[in-house]
Amino acid sequence: PPHAANSRSKSEGEKTEKEVGEKGSSEGGNSLHAVVRSKGFVWLANYPQSAHYWSHAGHFFSLESLGIWWVTTALSEWPKQRPDIDKVLEDFDRGEGQFGDRRQEIVFIGIDMDQAVVEQLLDSCLLTDQEMQQYLKRAKPNAVKVDFNTNPPLIFVADPPAA
Repeated sequence: PPHAANSRSKSEGEKTEKEVGEKGSSEGGNSLHAVVRSKGFVWLANYPQSAHYWSHAGHFFSLESLGIWWVTTALSEWPKQRPDIDKVLEDFDRGEGQFGDRRQEIVFIGIDMDQAVVEQLLDSCLLTDQEMQQYLKRAKPNAVKVDFNTNPPLIFVADPPAA
């Protein structure tokens, strides 16, 4: 589903965060002990307009606001040249297009990492389907819409919310 990167449902046999954390790494320590570096972009439900940069190296971790996602940026603030616009659109969801360029995109670098454990820990942070429905009811509308059925894709001002 389009929101799969941002919501989750606990499936049969899925471990809870506590169960995953108790598994630990091959050294018997914390599940993320083997992760040496991680970085990328994240979309936080409580800051839906803001793109955040995730940066972790060793014992250092930061999560910093980068500004707003392109989908929430007024069309008047977008690049004017087609090559620049096309570069922006590379990061857009081409499915239903509901979320634009909002996403979770994090790379992990480590030694003997247990990918399944790392994925389960991260998945446990995502919204459930019910939480995602609540989010959608409260979220501000996007500033722009993109029609990917045209070539080149058309970008236009999103419809104002119904009164």
